[in-house]
Amino acid sequence: MIAIGSYNSLEIVRKVDFGVYLSDGETDVLLPLRQVPERAGQGEVLRVFVYTDSEDRPIATTYTPKAVAGEFGFLEAKSVGSFGAFVDWGLDKDLLVPFSEQRYPLMEGRSYVVRVLVDKLTNRVIGSTKLSKYLTEDTSLLSEGQEVDAFFFQHTDDGTMAIVNGKYRAALFPDEIFERLRVGERRRAYIKKIREDGKLSLSLSPQGYEAIASKAPSIIDLLKRNGGFLPYSDSTSPETIRAVFGMSKGSFKKLIGGLLRDGKIEISYHGIRLIDKK
Repeated sequence: MIAIGSYNSLEIVRKVDFGVYLSDGETDVLLPLRQVPERAGQGEVLRVFVYTDSEDRPIATTYTPKAVAGEFGFLEAKSVGSFGAFVDWGLDKDLLVPFSEQRYPLMEGRSYVVRVLVDKLTNRVIGSTKLSKYLTEDTSLLSEGQEVDAFFFQHTDDGTMAIVNGKYRAALFPDEIFERLRVGERRRAYIKKIREDGKLSLSLSPQGYEAIASKAPSIIDLLKRNGGFLPYSDSTSPETIRAVFGMSKGSFKKLIGGLLRDGKIEISYHGIRLIDKK
């Protein structure tokens, strides 16, 4: 069965003046002539995206949408009509975000995080900005330190919110942000903490001492270049640690804790000192 809103591998079953018809053995769908690969012949299998045209008929395309059904995209509103807003998702036909699926009114020219889905009643591909209903609070399959895909969807006073692995909501707090992050940006991230209520916090850096141990030589080098002493300790602000070392205060504490255990430094209230091993 051809999956609307997804990629399908379909066989060319016949050619017509305006394109070729592709089939999964049960249903035929048109691929317009201008998108048919050169020298493509009957019997060849093509990987195409299938959606619906302006008359709600399934149609295939070799173009790549910015998001497929089940994914989130950062899409610009091109126009607002009587049924909702139309956003650019990279195909000839813009994606409709019905008024009923808008968390707040979409404005032409602005970009929004949109969930792409197939409407169960009409079998049309539509969009929604009501993100929460497509996320789960059950984070039992995740673990702290796990590498994840993070899609940033909102800035708040407390930090930046992300959708993790397309299913979970997570927060990246200011002490873990070392650079400007944009809404709609995708990054590799790591689960820093899973609270008892299942809520997630993220880091852009690998977790655990082993993950940050590679930065230890740069700390030693910095100590040597500053006479064996650096005025940074547990009392130093997270902002200063982030500016000087490019890491969160938590990572900094893990790193100097490891250097202390290895007997390479001493720690005091005033800072850290390199141990002279002459």
